[in-house]
Amino acid sequence: MTDKAIQSRLALALDATFDAGKAIAEYYFGMGIDVVWKGDGSPVTQADERGEKILRERIGSVFPDDAIVGEEHDDEHGSSGFKWIIDPLDGTEAFIRKIPIFGTLVGLEHKGEIVAGIVFMPAQREFAWASRGKGCWWVQDTTHAYDVETLRERAIRAQVSPHDDLSEAMICTTGQGAFHRAGQVGAFLKLRDATRKDRGFGHCWSHLLVATGRMDISIEPKINPWDIAPFSILLEEAGGKLTDFSGEETIYTGNVVCSNGTLHKAAIKALNGKLPKLDLK
Repeated sequence: MTDKAIQSRLALALDATFDAGKAIAEYYFGMGIDVVWKGDGSPVTQADERGEKILRERIGSVFPDDAIVGEEHDDEHGSSGFKWIIDPLDGTEAFIRKIPIFGTLVGLEHKGEIVAGIVFMPAQREFAWASRGKGCWWVQDTTHAYDVETLRERAIRAQVSPHDDLSEAMICTTGQGAFHRAGQVGAFLKLRDATRKDRGFGHCWSHLLVATGRMDISIEPKINPWDIAPFSILLEEAGGKLTDFSGEETIYTGNVVCSNGTLHKAAIKALNGKLPKLDLK
């Protein structure tokens, strides 16, 4: 793997993600939303389908040997060692209800390691990306940006919060119902009681808030890899950390803790109660 291979893919993905997010925003701001309920009880809309089509077609046309994994369609296998993990519309139920905390997520994995990631929040008009060793970059207002080059010029380097006292930390999650369904209410209450305040911002929005220093910790008890793939690298490059509830650095065990890094060990301990000392360095 070379940095050139990563950067060429990131350049394509920035354009494709921006275009997919703009297409999804057209439904949100005016075209209307038709909902189909899938067999697992989750919703899908034309916006999900259109966004994923844009991402798959753009990636596949330039990098046909890369694998692609997404929420709405079957996996596409590849031989290059690169795998794209995409979610065109994370937070579909919020999107349906006209709550602006949904986003388009793209993660790039190489041989099991996330090496680049992109998040676009069309309704919040925020765009963020990161790649290994290049920092995490953030544009808070995309209103007057018509192309990715403009976004690059306006981006600032994102940094996590400097807070180092768990008792003063603010945490966020999509909702307490997920903890009930996952049998993790006790874990949530332990962390909530150890921190200053909790908020239910939800979905990808909560993790982006951590990566950009506006929240200290975000936590989800039941999650898919495509829901969090880009945040692994975004947080790392912004100075933070992403693990599962046990402290393992992975997006594949179905739960996640995102933090500013400094608070991570204390957050994991609070979630799990009295545990042996963990070395999460």
